[in-house]
Amino acid sequence: MTAIAHFNVLEQLGESTTGELWRARDTKVGRTVALKLVSASAFQQPGSRDAFFQDARAAMALSHPNIATLFDAGEYEGDGYLAYEFASGITLRQENDGRSVNPRRAVELAIQIADALADAHGSGILHGDLRPDTIIVTHKGSAKVLEMGMSRWTSGGRVRAQAATAPRSLGPEAVPIVSYMSPEQVLGGPIDARSDVFSLGVVLYEMLAGRNPFVAARAEDTVVNVIAAKIAASQPLSTSLADLDALVTRALAKDIEQRPQSAASLSAELRGIGAMLDVRAGEAGPLELLPLDDEGSGRSTWWVAAAAVLAIGGLAWWFLK
Repeated sequence: MTAIAHFNVLEQLGESTTGELWRARDTKVGRTVALKLVSASAFQQPGSRDAFFQDARAAMALSHPNIATLFDAGEYEGDGYLAYEFASGITLRQENDGRSVNPRRAVELAIQIADALADAHGSGILHGDLRPDTIIVTHKGSAKVLEMGMSRWTSGGRVRAQAATAPRSLGPEAVPIVSYMSPEQVLGGPIDARSDVFSLGVVLYEMLAGRNPFVAARAEDTVVNVIAAKIAASQPLSTSLADLDALVTRALAKDIEQRPQSAASLSAELRGIGAMLDVRAGEAGPLELLPLDDEGSGRSTWWVAAAAVLAIGGLAWWFLK
């Protein structure tokens, strides 16, 4: 394959049950994009094709530095396609690599993600599948949320629908998806912006603790944990981080009314906590200021090198979820 519509294909980045991902060149405007094909099988239900383009039009109206821009959407030989900003970097999961992140760094990334959600929510758009695999950390260290508003047209979308109707039929590969769903989402109920707040709470908890609070060996047990499990402290926190732990706990409240009621309010609280951490870091001396993680500048060097190697692989991992 050398061309898809008006895109010159450069290389295939991956493949999933819902379609393929390519690095391609948009010949109309001369830019490199991440071109995702959505299989015609996704449009079998009546009205689904119209819904796809309705979602795409809404997503294309978003413009935020922490959201990967959707430039174009269309059809090619029966499949749908989505042309995204090529957000090179590595996924947040790869960045964390199962380890806890310096709290100030975690707060800063969470602020950026919350700001992206707030911008989308202001336009009536939910993400619905926020997790470390759907967040890119760019070479400059910023968060970039991908497929905002289009997550139901992914493999993860199918898993989420199945989790709400037949969780026992899910295999272990579904655990990294369902473990970030909100309680109301796994129960198949209506969701709103506070469901994305819950998912961001899980992401932030994992950055602080180095582990997901709900993961179990089986997807159905993970679903039960999301609905009913009590949340332990994200880490052995000092008194100075008690406010951060309290905020994470509220974001993970099972009762939707007890969570921060918007991504914007969550961002505002995180900014206040970040300011306190900056003051305390300044009092402690310059070595405490904003390392990328708890291992300081040594890992920062590693991160830059790894980002260069994993940029395309990380992008493919996220878009094919």
